[in-house]
Amino acid sequence: MSTELRIILGVLIVAICIGLFIFTYILNKRTPKPEGCEHIGEECEGCQMTSCSHHLSHNKKEEKEEGEIK
Repeated sequence: MSTELRIILGVLIVAICIGLFIFTYILNKRTPKPEGCEHIGEECEGCQMTSCSHHLSHNKKEEKEEGEIK
């Protein structure tokens, strides 16, 4: 296989991956939230997903930082 063909093939594969990412991102944004999850707030007890912005560990960090600033 020639070098030019390998470069074109590599660029094509990367473009397809980027296109799939954008497509799935848009589909995810258009998906409505499940019933019961529209107003997550204080009643959220947290779970094992520490990357969630509602996780209890994030609240503790914010409270600690607010206490140090004051």
